[in-house]
Amino acid sequence: MASIRTENERDIVVEADLSDLQSFIDEAERNLDVYKDEIAVIYEKMPKFDYIYFCFYAYSTYRLLEATLDFDTSEVGHIRVSAPDEFFYAFYGMIATLHTQAKVQENKECGA
Repeated sequence: MASIRTENERDIVVEADLSDLQSFIDEAERNLDVYKDEIAVIYEKMPKFDYIYFCFYAYSTYRLLEATLDFDTSEVGHIRVSAPDEFFYAFYGMIATLHTQAKVQENKECGA
C-alpha cells in the first residue's frame, strides 16, 4: 500500500507504485458519480504535463487520492505523488477507461 508522509508542515508526499492502482480503481468504480468531474479534468490535463508531472493539487483533483489512501488535504498546501513513471502511465490508462465509462453511463441516463 502507498505511504503518506509529511515533507514539511504544508506538503504531503504520496509514495505509490503499480500495486496501488487496484485500490484507486476500486474506489473510483464504487463512486464513479462522485469522481466523474475529477476524472474528466485528469483525463484532459494529465497528457499536457507528460503524465508524470501532473499536479493533482493545482487542479483540485485529489479527492480520489484522499479517499483511496485515507488522508486529508485540508491542512496542506501541496501534494506530490512520488512513483515510478509506469505508475503515472497506468494511472492515466485507468482514468481514460473510467472517463469513457462515466460518459457511457451519462449517455444512458440521458436516453442517448
